[in-house]
Amino acid sequence: MIMILSSYPVLFASRNESSGSNHPCLQLIAIISLSFVLLSGVTASPQKDKLYFRIGYGASPDTNNLSVSSLGVVSLKNNMIGHADLSYLDSDMDGSALALDFGAGIAYNWYVSPYISIGASLGYNWDNDETIAAYFPEVGIVADITKSFGMSLSTRRYYSLYEEDEDVIMLGLVFKK
Repeated sequence: MIMILSSYPVLFASRNESSGSNHPCLQLIAIISLSFVLLSGVTASPQKDKLYFRIGYGASPDTNNLSVSSLGVVSLKNNMIGHADLSYLDSDMDGSALALDFGAGIAYNWYVSPYISIGASLGYNWDNDETIAAYFPEVGIVADITKSFGMSLSTRRYYSLYEEDEDVIMLGLVFKK
């Protein structure tokens, strides 16, 4: 997945200080996310919609020791997924931050629901007294264990988060409405 995304340098290139801001990429991500939301209202599917409350924790397998704790909502509707999370980021190198993550994508709505999504993260790092903005592709699954409980597993690649791109593997508990 990372090799595929790396072949599209316009959308997924790391931020270079000489090239300016990454706001055009974030605007494009917002347009794609809104298109998914609008498309999900138009398409029809016989599958039942699912709404989850998710508690997640993620760690970076890289050397930067980034960890992410999150609380949020995941919605599966008409083979589309949408999520919004309040995340606490803790990095040994860059300090602590609080961020709002949101995204949308395509999912197969079943007992085990695989999905691919793209999202954005906006927040504030109080250790460095700066705002942070990042965007990320995400690949994962949401699996129902019982009628009201399940698990989620995903991997994200944060672009433009701090100085370097970050890979994060997320494991979560989901509670179904």
